[in-house]
Formats: sequence, C-alpha cells, structure tokens
Amino acid sequence: MDFFPYAEARQFQREIYEKVYDALRRGAAALINAPTGLGKTSAVLAAAVKYMLETGVRVHYAVRTRAELEPPVRELAKIRQLGADFNYIVIKSKQDMCCYPQIRKLSYLEFLAECSLLKSLGRCAYYPPGDVDVPLKNVATYVKLLCASKTCPYEYAKRKLDEAEVVISTYYYIFGREEAQTKGKVVIIDEAHALFDAVVHLHSIKISEGELRQAYREARKYGYVEEAAKIYAIYTYVKKAEGNVDLGDLAGLVADLQLDDAIREITKRKTESLLNPYTPLLLVKELRDAIKNRRRHHAQVEYVEGLRTLALYPLDPTSIVREKLRGAHSVVYISGTLPIGLFAEALALSNYEELDVPFNKYIPRENYLSIVDVGVTTKYAERGEEMYLKIAKRLAACINASPRGVLAVFPSYEVMKGVKKYLKISIPHWYEDGGEVSLADIPEKFFIGAVARGRYTEGVEYTRDGANLLSTVVIVGVPYPEPSPYLERRVELLKPRLGARAWDAVYMYQAMVSIRQAVGRLFRKPEDRGVLVFLDRRYAEPELWTNLADLLTGSLVVQDVEEAMGAVEKFNASTATAR
Repeated sequence: MDFFPYAEARQFQREIYEKVYDALRRGAAALINAPTGLGKTSAVLAAAVKYMLETGVRVHYAVRTRAELEPPVRELAKIRQLGADFNYIVIKSKQDMCCYPQIRKLSYLEFLAECSLLKSLGRCAYYPPGDVDVPLKNVATYVKLLCASKTCPYEYAKRKLDEAEVVISTYYYIFGREEAQTKGKVVIIDEAHALFDAVVHLHSIKISEGELRQAYREARKYGYVEEAAKIYAIYTYVKKAEGNVDLGDLAGLVADLQLDDAIREITKRKTESLLNPYTPLLLVKELRDAIKNRRRHHAQVEYVEGLRTLALYPLDPTSIVREKLRGAHSVVYISGTLPIGLFAEALALSNYEELDVPFNKYIPRENYLSIVDVGVTTKYAERGEEMYLKIAKRLAACINASPRGVLAVFPSYEVMKGVKKYLKISIPHWYEDGGEVSLADIPEKFFIGAVARGRYTEGVEYTRDGANLLSTVVIVGVPYPEPSPYLERRVELLKPRLGARAWDAVYMYQAMVSIRQAVGRLFRKPEDRGVLVFLDRRYAEPELWTNLADLLTGSLVVQDVEEAMGAVEKFNASTATAR
C-alpha cells in the first residue's frame, strides 16, 4: 500500500484501504464498520493521503472529542515519515489550545471574553501567531511547540484552515454553528455512530434561570432598560413553565429583542474597566437566533444542577449533517459500532461503498461464549419488583462465575436502581450514579453497573498493561432510549421519508450502537476472550436476532442463565489455560 505506515497490514486493513480509495476515485461516500483494534484509522488515512497527493483534493479528518484526536495525528505522523510531503494542521477548541493555563480554567464563554480582552489590549504574548514549521508527533507536543514559538496554536491553525492539505479536527469545525468549509474536500468522519447525537449537542441551546436573571440585571445596570424588560419576561416564563414549551410562545418573547448594541457597549465598558468582558446577554442572543432560524427545534424546561433551564434541541440532526457536508467531494464514515443500513437510510445515502466487518469474522468464535436468557425482560410493561429480583439473581450468578471484571450495562437509571437494591455484592463494585472508577487501582475481580450511553460504556478502555480487565459483559434488557416527547417528535419528523422505519432510525439505531459499544469494552483485539450475556427474551426474537446475528449466532438460549453455568466454567477454564 502506498504510504501505509506499517510493514504488514492486519486482517481487513487492505480491504478497508481499497474500499475507501475506490470510493474517493468515484466521488462516492464510504461506510466502514469494523471492530476496534483492527486499524481503521491508518488504512483510511493512507488511502486518503494517496488520493490527495494524486489529485490535490484536500482531506479533513474529524473526530468527536479532543481525546480522539490522538490516533489520527499519530498515524498521520507515521505516514509523513514515509516521505509523504504535505502541509497539515491540528485544531480543537480555542480553550484547549490556549498557552495560558490559568485562563483555561474559566468557563468557556468567560474564557472567550478574556481571550478577546487580552488580544484587544495587546497583552497576549502569543498573538498574532507566527509562521512556524511544527513537526507532527502527537497533539500535546504540537501545541507545546507552537506555544514555545510564541505562537497561539489555535490562531495558527485557524489561519491555515483553508489552505492545509490535511486537517485533523474535532467535529465542531465541520458540524458546529459556523459555516462548514467542506466543499470539494474528502471528509472523514470518525466514530460516525455518534454523529447524530454529537450534532444535537453542538446545536442545542441551554440557558438557566440564573443566567437569565443575571442577563436581566446586567442589561438594566448598563442602561438597556427596554431590553432588560424583555429578558425579564423570558425569565418569568421559564420560572413558570414545566416540561415541554411552546416554541410559538418563545418566538413571541424574543421577536423584538435587540441585543447587538447592548452586547457591544457592555463588552466595551467592561474592557475599559479591565473586567472580564463576558456578558450573559450572549447566551440570550444565542437563544434568540436559534428560535428565529429556519431549523425546527424542540423546547423544554429541565433541571440542570438544580436550576430550571430552558433547552432547545434540534429535531432533525440528519438534515444538519447533510447541509454541512453538501458539496464535499466524498465522505468516509468510519466506526466500530455503526449500523450501516439504518445510518445510510437516516441520511438518505444512495451512492456509497460499504465494508461491514462482522464481529464473528474478526473475533474467533472459540474466543467468546454468548448466552441469551429468555426468562427475563426489561420491557416497560413487565418491569416490577419481581422482575428486578430475577435479573439480580442472574447477575449474581454471572459475577460469581467470572474470574475477572464484570461490566453490566442497563438500559436506564431506573432499571439499574430497581435491580441494584436486590443485588448483594461482596467484591469491589461501582455504579454509574456513584463515584469514579480508577482503573489504575482496580482489583483483579470487580463489578461495574453502567447505563447505556453513559460514561462507563463509551470511550472507556478496561485495560492495564495491554491486558483486558474484563471477563464478562452482561447486557441487561434492550438499551432502547427511554421514550420522550423530544424523541417522539424526531420520529414523527422522519415518518414522511422513512415510514415505519422512522422508529428504527431513532430508537433501534441507538440500541444497536449501545449494545455494540458494550461488547466492545470486552473485545478490543482478536486475542481477547470472554463471556457475553444478554438478559432479555427479545434477543431471541427475529428483529433483534437478525440485527445482531454476528453476535448472537451460536448463542446458548436458556430460561435461566444458571442453566449455562457449566458451559461458563468450562469456557473460563479454557481461557485460564490459554493465558
């Protein structure tokens, strides 16, 4: 492979490379789903760099979080070491790239205001940025070397954003509120399974009653009495509202709200007084703009850290994705847990290449034992104390039989709490609603109770010194998201285009991703071994069995997981021998 950064390709890497390269030559999209540890990043980047050097078509590689920048930066550095010559930048949030550690600790909006103040007063030692040549090793070194050159890493990257041949960034620089610069580019979207949720997060607006009250007081203090009265009306509305909010009511409240002059004058006067120029009127302006733009939103009042908070969520993240990627030469979506059919259907993709590496093609069948227990369910209508007790007994059996760590993934906090009160555990254990787990100090045998789409199931590696700390993953119930007015409105919005499949595009999609994310905590590479337990009869029914065939085919189907303890003991004994 041209510019492939390793002497030998791993299993399926060559297929990924060729599939992506062919899609780029055709100007088509590519959907790549392959398990973690296979080497998707290096294969996709090698194909994209080869195509870029042949055609001049620039490449933008986007990751969901700043922590996920490291793998593509590392692989790109290795590609450059092979002699590939091109210019590049790495960019994440301005706050993360700031050379002043003390102001990085401010809240984001306060940081932005302080940054603006320092630049306007000529007191930032790193601004304007210089034109320096920075070697690419890793993200931390990249930022540190730019700071050492008295160059603001963010401003340096932002200035070169349009001209760089390869950009590695977080999602914000494609899917944020600013206009995306994707026209004519090859765009690579990593962790594509999380794209829709990430876009919802990027385009959501939240403002608490405390922030509204502060905005009112500040507008009044600086003489903007009329605007203060309008902000107070919004504050009063939020104080009285419960649950879902009528956008028509909000639109009426913000219709005549003029904030630009007030923000400009307040910022100026704070700057002159050497105060942090941040004003909460900026949040009110964001709220106004979101309500007045053409996108459809769902509005509700919720509680955040005990404060009433007005929240606006975009109803159709797929339309935002399509809008941001319109005009791109080609888009490559890569993930280890992507339901390709549902994803392509949601985005209305037609011209695309796909490569879907099934779990059982990557992990040898002898390396895992899968069990489906049809004696329990977390189906809403059947939840109750008796069912929670049955699930707790099954979990206890799995914990007793497991030689190392057990991760149990629940569909919701409600189910986790219902089961937790019946589950008596003598080994070290943690739950999602409790304290943080320190994997560095965790004992050989432990239990973690996690919630689907929570902090213990996505982006966490249960490894130490290259060895997996888990031996069992138990998926309690089917992790469909809890029904909500917001999700139901998303379904209704998709029905004209997807019909009966609209429910699958919202609920089934998230469930499939959550299940595969949970399984991925145990299986990080082909040599990993372990037990997968599915505690819900619905896994034996056609819909879920078909969607999870690569995981469930060959499973032991039992009425009670204790019936399978003999097979578990035999499997664990063979694992101990293999180790």
